[in-house]
Amino acid sequence: MTRCLLIFILSVFSFNQAQEFRGTWIARNTLSSKESLAYAMDSLAKNNFNVVFINVWSRGYPLWKSQVFKRETGVEIDPAYAGRDILAEAIAEGHKHGLQVEAWFEYGFVGGWTGNQPAGGKGPIFNIHPDWVAKKQNGEEIDGSNFYWMVHTREDVQNFIIEMLTEVSRNYDIDGIELDRIRYSSTDYGYDGYTDSLYRSEHNNTPPPQSGSDPGWIRWRADKLNDFAARSYDSIKSVSRHINVSNAPSLYSSSSYTAYNSYCQDWVWWVNSGKVDNVQVQSYVSSASSFSAILNYISESLITDKSKVYPAIAIKPNSSQLSNSVIENMIQTTRSKGFKGNAIWYYTDLIGIFPFLKGSLYQDKSHVPHSPADWREHYAVINHSDTASVVKTGAWYSNGLTGNQGYSLSANAGAPASIEYYADIQYSGYYDIYAFNVTATNRTDSARAVLTDSAGLSTEYFIPQNNPQFKRWYKVGTIFLDNGRKRILKLDNSNMQIGEIMNADAVYYKLNRLLSPDVTTGIEDKKKDKSELNFKIGAYPNPFNSATKLRFQLPKATDFRLKIFDILGNTVSHSTHLNSEAGERELSLSLSNLSSGIYFANIRQENFSQSVKLILQK
Repeated sequence: MTRCLLIFILSVFSFNQAQEFRGTWIARNTLSSKESLAYAMDSLAKNNFNVVFINVWSRGYPLWKSQVFKRETGVEIDPAYAGRDILAEAIAEGHKHGLQVEAWFEYGFVGGWTGNQPAGGKGPIFNIHPDWVAKKQNGEEIDGSNFYWMVHTREDVQNFIIEMLTEVSRNYDIDGIELDRIRYSSTDYGYDGYTDSLYRSEHNNTPPPQSGSDPGWIRWRADKLNDFAARSYDSIKSVSRHINVSNAPSLYSSSSYTAYNSYCQDWVWWVNSGKVDNVQVQSYVSSASSFSAILNYISESLITDKSKVYPAIAIKPNSSQLSNSVIENMIQTTRSKGFKGNAIWYYTDLIGIFPFLKGSLYQDKSHVPHSPADWREHYAVINHSDTASVVKTGAWYSNGLTGNQGYSLSANAGAPASIEYYADIQYSGYYDIYAFNVTATNRTDSARAVLTDSAGLSTEYFIPQNNPQFKRWYKVGTIFLDNGRKRILKLDNSNMQIGEIMNADAVYYKLNRLLSPDVTTGIEDKKKDKSELNFKIGAYPNPFNSATKLRFQLPKATDFRLKIFDILGNTVSHSTHLNSEAGERELSLSLSNLSSGIYFANIRQENFSQSVKLILQK
């Protein structure tokens, strides 16, 4: 009896220890190349971190291919990363380790920086919207860090930011969005013409107080930011309730609400009102005692649910590195006070202390407390040397080019050659399929890849292997797969001309949580009727020109609704189908009246719905 009780206690202790937030930020200095980003993700996974905040909104530019930003400015992505998509790369490299990836909108309301603009330039968004620039009372615009901020109170500014948030939410299989700088640069700001007029309209034509630190003036500006935070949260959750919405406010006092008093940022309201899922509170102090006092202040005076707070520490506060003993004390203090983990600023500073952290504090892997334990566990990498999972036909040879693990393979045009990758799919759902793309200038620009879903629909893709821009993990496509042994990808040389060469290397798959958020494991999963987990919806052909066909399974004989919406969530077509029979269905779908782009087809029957991504290429 005693032995059984001991085993139970140890099991509970191990389970609790296994739930700990261990996050860090990857900033611009790690994004210079795909290899640098990949090495960072590999290192973080190896050292038992579980969340990565990847910089995607930086210095007035998106670091993903943003159609919202392009619509406003004519620019798709920060020119420093032209031809790349930092967010897509981070997802590919992070999810292959089971890391959670949050899109870090680091610069919030910052719209420009003098360091990446010509003399006198403020930023691309201000070239189009000069009236969006925030101002101090004396008319100054630029702050002490050479940033230009967007006017916080303008509805069109707020809508622009929210559109970017929802664009990322709809188009990327992210685990979360972290908002940053959702505050004023200082209380000196808020004196632009728009904010002045808005304040007067709500205060009987009384102008804003001349003192930026006037309590009522701080409260009014903070309330406007609270409204924005609530709208942002609700908008992201309308895309997917599973996207974790976080923020990185600051707190450097154990007796004063510094973010509010200095920046009009009422993050405590966000937490206590349910308009943020959790916060990584920046308390970048140099002593463990100061850090402990701040945590006491948070839990005793500010918030009602400490599970929503992950205290953040810095390895080098004020550019002076903390000793290992102080870092350990801070992390242990976090644990002892009942907080569920830390965020650490930042990846570059972590490199030198990885051995210490893993050896003493992060010895075992853990899962993120606010997510199911298996949220990012459905993935696997299949190397071409895996004879149990890879079937080759025809003449393949080692080409001397480094792949994911050792040398990659090549096949010439001519006699048929193919390579097929098989996987044991544990749970039915949508899976993203990636090929490790080894590039060289003398390789084909269109290696043929075929994906076949569980409905038997095959779609061919063509992978450019002669352009280094597309090297490393190349996302081939997303397909629905039932559980069981499945062929997830086939590469062959049937599209090649004599003299051309194609490469083949590793493949990896991962469960797409944007499209399959409710796939679960364990007892809860067994209680579900598997037939109700999905509609097995697919589109063929996809991509397509003007018209495609939807194939899907209806689990019940009742009405269903079909809706087509664009990447911004705007409904472009909808129809209701009454008294439909259960079983396999096929619908012809024409989008000839729409422009080329990405759309989603959503089928809803009663309270269950699923979507499939459509690519219209005219």
